[in-house]
Formats: sequence, C-alpha cells, structure tokens
Amino acid sequence: MKTYENELDEMIGAVIELTWNHTIFCTLFVEKDVELETRKCKARNAHPEFFLVIHNSLLCSFCVTTDLLFHKDKNGKATSLCNLIRDIEASKPDVAKQLNEKIYAKKNLIEKVGTLRNEVCAHLWEAKTQQEVFAEADVRLNMMKEIIDLAQIIICELAEEAGGNRRKNFEEQQLCKETLRCVARDANQVMRTFLDNC
Repeated sequence: MKTYENELDEMIGAVIELTWNHTIFCTLFVEKDVELETRKCKARNAHPEFFLVIHNSLLCSFCVTTDLLFHKDKNGKATSLCNLIRDIEASKPDVAKQLNEKIYAKKNLIEKVGTLRNEVCAHLWEAKTQQEVFAEADVRLNMMKEIIDLAQIIICELAEEAGGNRRKNFEEQQLCKETLRCVARDANQVMRTFLDNC
C-alpha cells in the first residue's frame, strides 16, 4: 500500500510532466514572431501526419494528467491532489479548506478538460465528432496555463506541509526557469530539424 509520501511524490511527478507537456506544446505550436511562425507553419504543413500525432498526443496527455490530478474519488482510493488534500483535512483543516477553495474556483475549467479527456482522448464519443467536442469545450492555452498554475500551487503547499526538501527540489530543480528553457530548447531542436529541411 502506498504511503502519503509515495502518493505525494507521484503527484509531484504528474505536475512536472503537465508543466513540461505545456512547454513543449507551446514551443511547437505557438509562436509570437510572425516570420518564425510562418516557417513553423510551413514545416507543419510539410509533415502533417507527424505534427498531428504530436499535437493530439500532447493535448490528450494534458487532459488525462489533468483528470488524474483533480480526480475526486468518493472512496479515496485513487491517487490525486483532491485525495491528498482530503488526507490532511483532519490535521490541517485550514490548509485543506484553502486548497479546496482554489480547486472549486477552477471547477468549470477542470470539467472542460475532463470533457475532452472523456469524449476524445479516453473514449470516442459516438454522439459528436471530435471537432464538435473541441468546439464545445473551447479550451485555450491560457486555460491550460491556469490549470498548471493551480496544480503547482497545490502541490507546493502539500509538499511544504509534508516537510523535507520536496518543495525546494520541486521548485528549484524541476520547475526552475532553466529547466523549462532546456525543455523548450529540446523541442526547438526538433522543430529546427524540420525547418532546415523545408
């Protein structure tokens, strides 16, 4: 049986992957520089199958991980941020209440991502096409960033409450700007390979 610390470490890993996923997604598919975006678009159009698979894989991974992180399990058996918060309610009710309020404030957004997970990524929805589900959910990059920010805030609080060096290691090693730049740089190297061949 997993301990609270094991589950916390598992959720820390999921938040790190969610953050890296978003970094790679933005690097490959979002560009503010018009000239560079034109070149990236040309590369994506020259290799549509590759970029379609990467796009959909990153998006579905984001949706599945978000659902995992914020899954509310009535019996408390699933590992999730919500169940970790439930585990500290007795010993730290004020912290648990504050974290639950933060999740509740983003409830609609989390549900939209859950819809994508349920109707596109995990199951093919018979009543609607994938395009219809995407259009109805209307999830945007800024919304994805809001979910990441929320997950990071919650995991940092839980790591702090657990003690040890978890929060420090999480913030200083896995999510520091240098690590995120490295992840983006790696994604840029992949994109550069396609740009050089177009």
